[in-house]
Amino acid sequence: MLADWSLPMRRSIPITPLTLLILAACVASSAQIKRDVFAYKVSPRAVISIRNQYGRITVTPSSVDRVVATVVHSDAVEILHQQNENRIELTTGSQVATGAKADNVDYQVLVPADSCVILSTAAGSLSAENLEGDLIFEGTTASVDARAIRNAHIHIKTLSGPITLRQISNGYVDVTTASGDVSLQEVSGPMVEVHSGTGRIKYLGDPGQGFYKLMTGTGNIDVAVPFAGLAHFKARSVKGKVDHQVLGPALAGIGQSNSLFHAASAAFELHSLRGNISVREAGK
Repeated sequence: MLADWSLPMRRSIPITPLTLLILAACVASSAQIKRDVFAYKVSPRAVISIRNQYGRITVTPSSVDRVVATVVHSDAVEILHQQNENRIELTTGSQVATGAKADNVDYQVLVPADSCVILSTAAGSLSAENLEGDLIFEGTTASVDARAIRNAHIHIKTLSGPITLRQISNGYVDVTTASGDVSLQEVSGPMVEVHSGTGRIKYLGDPGQGFYKLMTGTGNIDVAVPFAGLAHFKARSVKGKVDHQVLGPALAGIGQSNSLFHAASAAFELHSLRGNISVREAGK
């Protein structure tokens, strides 16, 4: 008699939500973290453009005539890169069809100090330090941090990300943000202009011989200088208050404008629609 080798009928196993979650996690974990390094030889005053979607971009100076970019990302993301004469472009490309969710992409970039640097990201952070070339920052919710920049034009445009500028010397600064707070620490230059829709603007430091125009719609403005004789001020708040503290007579009342003039080279124009304005000596 022949043995019965027939297989029993298979029973269907229901897929629970927990099973689906585990499967999704397994697929996501299949995306491996990669570290790419791109290097380019450049001439003086190279143009470096880096456009990201989510993540950090950090730029610092190199000691040679090379641009070296280290990019950390998952293999679900493609990094596009090219050199056209003295211009370098790095771009976070579309997600590769692996079924995995892309992680943030982080750029660490070394550039010659005299390079013109253009940085853009939707969310994350943009930072540059110890450079002498022009800088352009663009972000949506990304934070911006520039430090120890010399003899440069700095252009910043964000939607809501906070902006911090520190130790900027002989700079032409132009900042525009819809709602981000702006902090200026030891920033000096021929022209410094800041526009914020609803954010707060703070200035602390020696203004040198520059002209400073700080404007906000509903945010407060706080200016602190080492001593009163460094600058003269013109302040106006339509619906807010102007607090002069130790700088002599009142700068402005509600809905009024007034001026303080000193034998000084620097000049401040401070404007707010609804916010308060404070002008004081640092540490007081």
